[in-house]
Amino acid sequence: MKSSVVTIPKKVSGGEELVVVRKDDFEAFRNWRKEVENALAKVQRGRREYRLRKARVVASPRELL
Repeated sequence: MKSSVVTIPKKVSGGEELVVVRKDDFEAFRNWRKEVENALAKVQRGRREYRLRKARVVASPRELL
């Protein structure tokens, strides 16, 4: 992979540091972030339900039948 450095003037960026990445890399990162946020929300919901005793703890799936 060939990488290049791009300098963005401070007056364009408002004094902030900016990073330039390929669109494909950014799309992959954005999709990954959505998946992680979704997984963390499910974990949080599961922990809340466990704390409120709305979840059943079983040793195997056969116990659900």
